Amino acid sequence: MRRPSRRRRGITLLETLMTAAVLILGIGVVASTVVSIVRLNRRNLAQAQAYTIAEWWLERVTRMGCKAGEANPCSDIMLMDSDPPVTLYWNASGIPSETPPPPGASQEVARPYQVTIDVDPPFEGNEKGIPALGRQAPGTDATLVMKNTLNVRVTVSWQDELSRDDYHAVALQTRVGP
Repeated sequence: MRRPSRRRRGITLLETLMTAAVLILGIGVVASTVVSIVRLNRRNLAQAQAYTIAEWWLERVTRMGCKAGEANPCSDIMLMDSDPPVTLYWNASGIPSETPPPPGASQEVARPYQVTIDVDPPFEGNEKGIPALGRQAPGTDATLVMKNTLNVRVTVSWQDELSRDDYHAVALQTRVGP
């Protein structure tokens, strides 16, 4: 009499379910990695745009410069300290604009950035700039003060479009004098 063969033919239902579970887990991991990469890329893009806007404003202030020979050579720049923040929108043209996007458009069309300029002196708090505008002369007790020199800081901030709660900022600063 012949004995029946115990060789397997095909796959069992349990093997199919295990394979499907492993595939679904793998697809989920890949999908979450893609979402994380997209978020990181969007954040890096927003930061690069904010940095570009800050450089643009800082170059504008530097071009204004201080005019030597005047009673208050840096008055034009000092007036910028009291200006309200400016809202710029970065749109598809790649050029920041003060024109807001049409109503109903998302932030993806034109992300808003707030630009503020802080000019020191006058010092509103404990900030002195680095290195400080007034600092001790090496080897003496005398304090050197850099007259007619301003510390200008441009801060560009934006709201994280994914969380709607987090604000981010880029700050650049320079010194301007006659």
